This record gives sequence, structure tokens and C-alpha cells, in this order.
Amino acid sequence: MKRIFSISTFILVCQTSQAQIIYSEVFGGHKKAQHEILISKPIDSLGIVSFFNLTYFTVDYKDRKAIDPFIYSVATFNFNQYIGIATGGYITNQGFVPIAAVSLQYFNEKGDLYLNVFPTIELTRNPNYEMFGLLVYNPTLTKKIKLFSQLTFSTNFNFKQHNFSFQQIRLGLDFRGFQFGLGCDTQIPTFRNPVSNKLETTFNPNAGVFLRKTFN
Repeated sequence: MKRIFSISTFILVCQTSQAQIIYSEVFGGHKKAQHEILISKPIDSLGIVSFFNLTYFTVDYKDRKAIDPFIYSVATFNFNQYIGIATGGYITNQGFVPIAAVSLQYFNEKGDLYLNVFPTIELTRNPNYEMFGLLVYNPTLTKKIKLFSQLTFSTNFNFKQHNFSFQQIRLGLDFRGFQFGLGCDTQIPTFRNPVSNKLETTFNPNAGVFLRKTFN
């Protein structure tokens, strides 16, 4: 029995190696400014439990009181380095929503490719569903410079309609832990037009530049 337990523990330890990403970013778009923080790291030494939090606050240049917050925060129990189950919640201007999710992640041996996708269900009476994900590709160009690219995306929907989506694209260079370059944030909400009483979807891009610091 002890031998079986020891073997199982060894396999679990070998399979729960987790990537860590921590950064703070300032993004200046042509319509809005944004400050963003992301923390993705294992909580315990074995990497069995990990924590993922994306927080950003967006401010409109024309109306500084129009602050748009978004916080997505979950704790994940990892069965191995590729899959786990997560629970937590997200916060928007509409309030707090508890969620449960599956964590699907991948990172290569070089450490320059990271993907984490969360198929999510809201823990509410009439739940919506969401696909939230983060993709980072950071290959080496020279001894001191790396290419930096990142895609963050989220789509919220139910069986009747699309509710809301957003995408964040970053493309630039990495120099000694600092990333900088061009970016574009796009929000795509679906709402009911009060005049026609029909559902309408709008496309709201915010293009600009970003500066980021990554902490190891």
C-alpha cells in the first residue's frame, strides 16, 4: 500500500510542473488608458494547486469617471501539467459572478510558449458560459532581445445569444524583462436596442502602445 502511494505521489509530482507568469502593464490606446496585472503561479511547492488572476482597469479619456474594471480570479487543482479543475469568480461593472471551470494548459520546454484556456460555467440560477484564454509566445531573437506576443480572449454566451467578448493583442519586443510595443483591445458587447427591441452587437477597438514589466 505504501509503495502504491509513493508511486502515485511521484507520478503526480512529475506531472504537475507549472509555469509562472507575473507582470504589470500600462496600455495607452487612442480612446482609453488601461492598467493591467496578471498573476499565474503555483501555490504549493509541488504545483498541484495554482492561482490565476487577471485584473485590469480601463479609463475613458473623455470621462474619467467611466471606469471599466475586469477581474478574473480562480484557484486550480491540477491533475497533471495539462489539465485541472478551477473555481473562483469574475468581477465587472455588473457585479461578482462565481464560476467553475476546467483549466487546459500547455508550456514548452524552452519556456517561450504558454497557453491556458478556461472553459467556464457561471454558478448561478440561469448560468452563462464562457471561454477565457491566454496565449504567450516569446521566442529569442538575439542574446538580449526576444520577440513578444500575447493574445488574451474571452467570450461569454448562453444557448440563446452571445453576451460579451473581448480580445487583447500585444506585439513587440522583450529586453531584460521589459516588454514594449503595439497593442489593440477590442470589446464586443451584445445588447437589446430599446427602439427596435432587437439584439445588436457592436465592435469597439482601442489601439495604442504598451509598456510592461515581467517579474520572475
